[in-house]
Amino acid sequence: MGRRARRRREKKRPAKVAVDLKAEVSQEPHVPRERREKRRPTRPTRRPRYLGILTSTAAAAVAAAILIVLSQAPWESDGQVTASEFIVPTPRPADIPRQGTTLGSPDAPLTIIEYSDFQCPFCRKAGLEIVPQIEADYIVTGKAKLTFKHFPIEGQESPGAAEATECAAEQNAFWEYHDMLYLNRTGVDVGTFVPDNLKIFARELGLDTEKFNACLDEGKYRDKVVDDYNEARRREVPGTPTFFVGQTQVVGAKEYSEFKTAIDDELAKLGETGEPE
Repeated sequence: MGRRARRRREKKRPAKVAVDLKAEVSQEPHVPRERREKRRPTRPTRRPRYLGILTSTAAAAVAAAILIVLSQAPWESDGQVTASEFIVPTPRPADIPRQGTTLGSPDAPLTIIEYSDFQCPFCRKAGLEIVPQIEADYIVTGKAKLTFKHFPIEGQESPGAAEATECAAEQNAFWEYHDMLYLNRTGVDVGTFVPDNLKIFARELGLDTEKFNACLDEGKYRDKVVDDYNEARRREVPGTPTFFVGQTQVVGAKEYSEFKTAIDDELAKLGETGEPE
C-alpha cells in the first residue's frame, strides 16, 4: 500500500469512531425530564412534631383574641328592630330541672351537648324545632339532659348574644332567653342583637333589668363564652349546630328521626331504653 493511501486511511478512522459514538448514544432509552428528576435522590423534609402543636395552639389563641375583640367592639346598625316587633316566647314548664345552660335532671343517664350560634339559621331551626322534641321525649322523662355551649362564629353580634344568655342564666332564664333570641333572629349582623335590644329582651322576659344590664355591660361572661369557643375548637366541631349525643356526633339541623336514633342507640349502650315508661 502506498504512503499516500495509508495516510488517507488513518485520517478516516477518527470519523468512524465519532459515528460509532453517536450511534451508541442514540441507542440509550429516552427518559422524560420529569422521570429523570424523580430518579434523583431527595432528602425527605420532616416537620417537627412540636411545630404542628405550636401552630395549632397559636391559631386557637388568635381565634380567641379575635372573638374577644368582636365582643368588645361597638355595634352599630341602621336596621335595629323596635321593641313592638319582638316575639316573646312561651315560658318553659317550671317542673323541668335546669341549672345554668343545662336542661334536665342532673341524674339523667345520657348527656347531650350542643354547640351553637344564635345568629346561625340552622341553629335556629334546631333550637325551635328539634330541641323541643328531644325535651318532650327524653328530657321530661329523665332519660337525658341537654347542655348548651357557645360557638359564636357567624358574625359580630354573636359573642354579645351568647354573653346575654349567660346573664339571663343568672336569673334561671337561659332557656327563655335562648328562645327569645331564636324567635327574633332576622339575619346575621343586621342589628337585632345589639346591646340595646339584648337589654329589651331581658325586660320583655320580666328579668331584673338592672342586674342583667350590669352583667352585660361589664362583660361578666366574656371569658366563659371564649372558653366554650376554644373547647369547640379542641373538639374539632365542624360547624353549627353540632350535637354530641353521648359518643355520637350529629352535625346540622337533621331530621328528628336521626337524633332519636342516636339517642336510643346511646341509651341502649347504657342499658336504658328510649321508650316512654
